[in-house]
Amino acid sequence: MYENDYEDEVHFTEETLQDALRELITDGCDCSEICWENLRVSTFREAELMTYNKGLVISLPDGSEFQLTIVQSR
Repeated sequence: MYENDYEDEVHFTEETLQDALRELITDGCDCSEICWENLRVSTFREAELMTYNKGLVISLPDGSEFQLTIVQSR
């Protein structure tokens, strides 16, 4: 069902999804310290996390932090 739906599309990678989610969260602004009243969004690489995974670190003004890991399952 889904396998043939996207045959003509460009190959979608974990990094592509990471970048798209970051743009969505930050409303397309090219800065890591914007939007949602000082919400900070950075990639795992920018946050210098020791992992091969792709993902985002979302830091809130109250000091809490969330990590969104992106893993392609197939």
